[in-house]
Amino acid sequence: MLSYRHGFHAGNHADVLKHWLCVLTAQYMTQKDKPFLYVDTHAAAGVYSLKSSIANKTAEFESGIKAIWDKDIPEVMTPFTDLIKQLNGSDKLKLYPGSPWFVNECLRATDKARLFELHPQDYVLLKNNFKENRNIKVEKQDGFAGLKALLPPPSKRAMVVIDPPYEQAHEYKMVVASIKDSIKRFASGVYIVWYPLINRTKSLTDTKKDMAQTMVRQLSLAGGKSFLDVRLWVNGKDEKEGMYGSGMAIINPPWNLAKQLEEGLPFLVESLGQTANAGYSVDHHEG
Repeated sequence: MLSYRHGFHAGNHADVLKHWLCVLTAQYMTQKDKPFLYVDTHAAAGVYSLKSSIANKTAEFESGIKAIWDKDIPEVMTPFTDLIKQLNGSDKLKLYPGSPWFVNECLRATDKARLFELHPQDYVLLKNNFKENRNIKVEKQDGFAGLKALLPPPSKRAMVVIDPPYEQAHEYKMVVASIKDSIKRFASGVYIVWYPLINRTKSLTDTKKDMAQTMVRQLSLAGGKSFLDVRLWVNGKDEKEGMYGSGMAIINPPWNLAKQLEEGLPFLVESLGQTANAGYSVDHHEG
Protein backbone atom coordinates (compact mmCIF):
# COMPACT_ATOMS: atom_id res chain seq x y z
CA MET A 1 0.00 0.00 0.00
CA LEU A 2 1.12 3.54 -0.76
CA SER A 3 -1.16 5.40 1.65
CA TYR A 4 1.43 5.83 4.41
CA ARG A 5 3.35 9.11 4.59
CA HIS A 6 5.83 9.60 7.38
CA GLY A 7 5.35 13.37 7.42
CA PHE A 8 2.33 12.89 9.67
CA HIS A 9 4.56 11.26 12.30
CA ALA A 10 7.88 13.08 11.82
CA GLY A 11 9.73 13.83 15.03
CA ASN A 12 7.56 11.67 17.29
CA HIS A 13 8.92 9.57 20.16
CA ALA A 14 9.61 6.64 17.83
CA ASP A 15 11.65 8.88 15.52
CA VAL A 16 13.71 10.16 18.42
CA LEU A 17 14.70 6.63 19.41
CA LYS A 18 15.26 5.44 15.84
CA HIS A 19 17.29 8.38 14.62
CA TRP A 20 19.45 8.65 17.73
CA LEU A 21 20.30 4.97 17.32
CA CYS A 22 21.00 5.42 13.60
CA VAL A 23 23.39 8.30 14.27
CA LEU A 24 25.30 6.29 16.89
CA THR A 25 25.58 3.35 14.50
CA ALA A 26 26.67 5.48 11.54
CA GLN A 27 29.34 7.13 13.66
CA TYR A 28 30.59 3.69 14.68
CA MET A 29 30.74 2.60 11.03
CA THR A 30 32.97 5.56 10.15
CA GLN A 31 35.56 4.68 12.78
CA LYS A 32 37.19 2.27 10.35
CA ASP A 33 38.95 3.60 7.26
CA LYS A 34 37.22 1.12 4.98
CA PRO A 35 34.09 2.56 3.32
CA PHE A 36 30.62 1.15 3.87
CA LEU A 37 27.27 1.03 2.09
CA TYR A 38 24.17 2.49 3.73
CA VAL A 39 20.80 1.12 2.60
CA ASP A 40 17.40 2.50 3.62
CA THR A 41 14.57 0.28 2.37
CA HIS A 42 11.74 2.70 3.26
CA ALA A 43 13.40 6.10 3.08
CA ALA A 44 10.30 8.35 2.83
CA ALA A 45 10.94 12.06 2.08
CA GLY A 46 14.18 12.53 4.01
CA VAL A 47 13.37 15.97 5.49
CA TYR A 48 10.12 17.30 6.97
CA SER A 49 8.80 20.76 7.78
CA LEU A 50 7.30 20.87 11.26
CA LYS A 51 5.39 23.96 10.13
CA SER A 52 3.56 22.03 7.40
CA SER A 53 -0.13 21.13 7.51
CA ILE A 54 0.83 17.44 7.33
CA ALA A 55 3.04 17.58 10.42
CA ASN A 56 0.54 19.69 12.33
CA LYS A 57 -2.45 17.51 11.53
CA THR A 58 -1.25 15.10 14.21
CA ALA A 59 1.51 17.26 15.79
CA GLU A 60 3.22 14.14 17.09
CA PHE A 61 6.53 16.03 17.19
CA GLU A 62 5.13 18.06 20.11
CA SER A 63 5.44 15.01 22.38
CA GLY A 64 8.61 13.83 20.63
CA ILE A 65 11.57 15.95 19.56
CA LYS A 66 10.04 19.20 20.81
CA ALA A 67 9.63 17.75 24.30
CA ILE A 68 13.41 17.35 24.66
CA TRP A 69 14.54 20.29 22.53
CA ASP A 70 15.10 22.86 25.28
CA LYS A 71 16.28 20.41 27.92
CA ASP A 72 19.77 19.57 29.11
CA ILE A 73 20.55 16.75 26.67
CA PRO A 74 22.80 13.88 27.83
CA GLU A 75 26.18 13.96 26.11
CA VAL A 76 25.50 10.62 24.41
CA MET A 77 22.55 12.23 22.59
CA THR A 78 24.21 15.46 21.45
CA PRO A 79 25.47 14.06 18.11
CA PHE A 80 21.80 13.46 17.26
CA THR A 81 20.48 16.85 18.39
CA ASP A 82 23.47 18.73 16.94
CA LEU A 83 22.61 17.40 13.49
CA ILE A 84 19.05 18.70 13.82
CA LYS A 85 20.40 22.12 14.79
CA GLN A 86 22.71 21.95 11.78
CA LEU A 87 19.76 21.34 9.46
CA ASN A 88 17.77 24.20 10.99
CA GLY A 89 20.72 26.58 11.02
CA SER A 90 19.84 27.62 14.55
CA ASP A 91 18.34 26.39 17.81
CA LYS A 92 14.84 26.98 16.41
CA LEU A 93 13.07 23.74 15.55
CA LYS A 94 11.41 24.15 12.15
CA LEU A 95 12.70 21.17 10.17
CA TYR A 96 13.12 17.56 11.18
CA PRO A 97 15.27 15.09 9.22
CA GLY A 98 14.59 11.45 8.45
CA SER A 99 17.01 8.53 8.67
CA PRO A 100 18.61 9.19 5.24
CA TRP A 101 19.53 12.76 6.18
CA PHE A 102 20.93 11.83 9.58
CA VAL A 103 23.10 9.04 8.18
CA ASN A 104 24.15 11.05 5.13
CA GLU A 105 25.62 13.70 7.41
CA CYS A 106 27.82 11.01 8.95
CA LEU A 107 29.00 9.54 5.65
CA ARG A 108 32.44 10.20 4.21
CA ALA A 109 33.35 10.83 0.58
CA THR A 110 34.18 7.14 0.13
CA ASP A 111 30.91 5.83 1.58
CA LYS A 112 27.82 5.23 -0.54
CA ALA A 113 24.06 5.14 0.07
CA ARG A 114 21.07 3.60 -1.67
CA LEU A 115 17.64 4.91 -0.74
CA PHE A 116 14.36 3.26 -1.74
CA GLU A 117 10.88 4.79 -1.67
CA LEU A 118 7.70 3.79 -3.50
CA HIS A 119 5.29 6.59 -2.57
CA PRO A 120 5.27 8.88 -5.63
CA GLN A 121 5.19 12.18 -3.73
CA ASP A 122 7.76 11.18 -1.13
CA TYR A 123 10.00 9.74 -3.84
CA VAL A 124 10.12 13.12 -5.61
CA LEU A 125 10.86 14.90 -2.33
CA LEU A 126 13.55 12.38 -1.43
CA LYS A 127 15.22 12.69 -4.81
CA ASN A 128 15.22 16.48 -4.59
CA ASN A 129 16.61 16.44 -1.06
CA PHE A 130 19.66 14.45 -2.16
CA LYS A 131 20.11 15.55 -5.77
CA GLU A 132 23.41 17.29 -5.01
CA ASN A 133 25.05 14.20 -3.52
CA ARG A 134 26.73 11.91 -6.04
CA ASN A 135 27.34 9.16 -3.50
CA ILE A 136 23.61 8.71 -2.87
CA LYS A 137 21.34 6.93 -5.32
CA VAL A 138 17.57 7.27 -4.87
CA GLU A 139 15.30 4.67 -6.46
CA LYS A 140 11.54 4.31 -6.79
CA GLN A 141 11.58 0.61 -6.07
CA ASP A 142 10.48 -1.91 -3.47
CA GLY A 143 13.12 -1.69 -0.78
CA PHE A 144 13.15 -5.40 0.02
CA ALA A 145 13.88 -6.27 -3.61
CA GLY A 146 16.41 -3.47 -3.87
CA LEU A 147 18.30 -4.66 -0.80
CA LYS A 148 18.57 -8.18 -2.15
CA ALA A 149 20.36 -6.93 -5.26
CA LEU A 150 22.94 -4.98 -3.25
CA LEU A 151 24.33 -7.73 -1.02
CA PRO A 152 27.12 -8.43 -0.54
CA PRO A 153 28.48 -4.92 -1.13
CA PRO A 154 31.89 -4.52 -2.81
CA SER A 155 33.29 -2.86 0.33
CA LYS A 156 32.16 -5.83 2.47
CA ARG A 157 30.67 -3.40 5.00
CA ALA A 158 27.03 -2.34 5.23
CA MET A 159 24.50 -0.61 7.48
CA VAL A 160 20.90 -1.41 6.56
CA VAL A 161 17.79 0.29 7.98
CA ILE A 162 14.42 -1.42 7.50
CA ASP A 163 11.35 0.41 8.80
CA PRO A 164 8.17 -0.33 6.86
CA PRO A 165 4.89 1.21 8.08
CA TYR A 166 3.47 -2.21 9.10
CA GLU A 167 0.06 -1.19 7.80
CA GLN A 168 -0.45 -4.73 6.56
CA ALA A 169 0.14 -7.88 8.59
CA HIS A 170 2.36 -9.52 5.99
CA GLU A 171 4.99 -6.78 6.38
CA TYR A 172 6.21 -8.39 9.61
CA LYS A 173 6.87 -11.62 7.74
CA MET A 174 8.48 -9.72 4.87
CA VAL A 175 10.96 -8.16 7.30
CA VAL A 176 11.96 -11.56 8.69
CA ALA A 177 12.31 -13.05 5.21
CA SER A 178 14.41 -10.08 4.09
CA ILE A 179 16.75 -10.29 7.08
CA LYS A 180 17.22 -14.05 6.71
CA ASP A 181 18.01 -13.65 3.02
CA SER A 182 20.35 -10.73 3.72
CA ILE A 183 22.32 -12.67 6.33
CA LYS A 184 22.74 -15.54 3.88
CA ARG A 185 24.12 -13.11 1.33
CA PHE A 186 26.13 -10.98 3.74
CA ALA A 187 26.38 -12.27 7.31
CA SER A 188 28.50 -9.45 8.77
CA GLY A 189 26.21 -6.55 7.84
CA VAL A 190 24.66 -4.33 10.52
CA TYR A 191 20.88 -4.67 10.14
CA ILE A 192 18.53 -2.28 11.95
CA VAL A 193 14.79 -2.99 12.09
CA TRP A 194 12.26 -0.55 13.54
CA TYR A 195 8.91 -1.84 14.79
CA PRO A 196 5.88 -0.43 16.62
CA LEU A 197 4.57 -1.42 20.03
CA ILE A 198 0.80 -1.42 19.60
CA ASN A 199 -1.91 -1.71 22.23
CA ARG A 200 -4.00 -4.88 22.06
CA THR A 201 -7.27 -3.29 21.03
CA LYS A 202 -10.44 -4.88 19.74
CA SER A 203 -9.48 -3.71 16.26
CA LEU A 204 -6.59 -6.14 16.23
CA THR A 205 -7.25 -9.80 15.55
CA ASP A 206 -5.63 -12.42 17.74
CA THR A 207 -3.20 -13.25 14.94
CA LYS A 208 -2.04 -9.65 14.75
CA LYS A 209 -1.63 -8.98 18.45
CA ASP A 210 1.80 -10.48 18.91
CA MET A 211 3.26 -10.01 15.45
CA ALA A 212 5.99 -7.65 16.61
CA GLN A 213 7.03 -10.03 19.40
CA THR A 214 7.09 -12.96 16.99
CA MET A 215 9.10 -10.98 14.47
CA VAL A 216 11.70 -9.91 17.03
CA ARG A 217 12.07 -13.47 18.29
CA GLN A 218 12.62 -14.72 14.74
CA LEU A 219 15.11 -11.94 14.02
CA SER A 220 17.10 -12.89 17.13
CA LEU A 221 17.46 -16.40 15.68
CA ALA A 222 18.23 -15.29 12.13
CA GLY A 223 21.93 -16.04 12.36
CA GLY A 224 23.70 -12.84 13.35
CA LYS A 225 26.75 -12.93 15.60
CA SER A 226 24.98 -10.77 18.17
CA PHE A 227 21.54 -9.27 18.66
CA LEU A 228 20.23 -6.15 20.40
CA ASP A 229 16.59 -5.32 21.09
CA VAL A 230 15.84 -1.90 22.56
CA ARG A 231 12.37 -0.60 23.39
CA LEU A 232 10.94 2.70 24.56
CA TRP A 233 7.33 3.02 25.64
CA VAL A 234 5.76 6.34 26.62
CA ASN A 235 2.75 4.85 28.38
CA GLY A 236 1.51 1.45 29.47
CA LYS A 237 0.35 -0.97 26.79
CA ASP A 238 -3.19 -1.05 28.17
CA GLU A 239 -3.54 2.68 28.85
CA LYS A 240 -4.04 4.05 25.36
CA GLU A 241 -5.29 2.65 22.08
CA GLY A 242 -2.75 2.48 19.27
CA MET A 243 1.04 2.79 19.35
CA TYR A 244 2.32 3.20 22.90
CA GLY A 245 6.00 2.82 22.05
CA SER A 246 8.48 1.39 19.60
CA GLY A 247 11.44 -0.92 19.36
CA MET A 248 14.64 -1.39 17.40
CA ALA A 249 16.03 -4.84 16.64
CA ILE A 250 19.67 -4.78 15.56
CA ILE A 251 21.56 -7.72 14.13
CA ASN A 252 25.35 -7.39 14.55
CA PRO A 253 25.13 -4.11 16.52
CA PRO A 254 28.18 -1.98 17.36
CA TRP A 255 29.87 -3.43 20.42
CA ASN A 256 29.25 -0.30 22.52
CA LEU A 257 25.73 0.54 21.32
CA ALA A 258 23.85 -1.09 24.21
CA LYS A 259 25.93 0.87 26.74
CA GLN A 260 25.35 4.13 24.89
CA LEU A 261 21.61 3.56 24.79
CA GLU A 262 21.51 2.75 28.51
CA GLU A 263 23.08 6.16 29.15
CA GLY A 264 20.38 8.08 27.31
CA LEU A 265 17.19 6.07 27.64
CA PRO A 266 16.37 7.14 31.23
CA PHE A 267 16.36 10.74 29.97
CA LEU A 268 13.96 9.82 27.17
CA VAL A 269 11.62 8.06 29.59
CA GLU A 270 11.62 11.09 31.88
CA SER A 271 11.15 13.58 29.02
CA LEU A 272 8.83 11.69 26.67
CA GLY A 273 6.90 9.52 29.11
CA GLN A 274 3.20 10.38 29.17
CA THR A 275 2.30 8.32 32.24
CA ALA A 276 4.04 6.71 35.21
CA ASN A 277 4.14 3.44 33.26
CA ALA A 278 6.60 4.76 30.65
CA GLY A 279 9.84 2.81 30.47
CA TYR A 280 12.52 1.14 28.40
CA SER A 281 14.32 -2.16 27.98
CA VAL A 282 17.64 -3.22 26.48
CA ASP A 283 18.27 -6.88 25.65
CA HIS A 284 21.71 -7.69 24.25
CA HIS A 285 22.99 -11.19 23.64
CA GLU A 286 25.13 -13.24 21.32
CA GLY A 287 23.38 -14.76 18.32
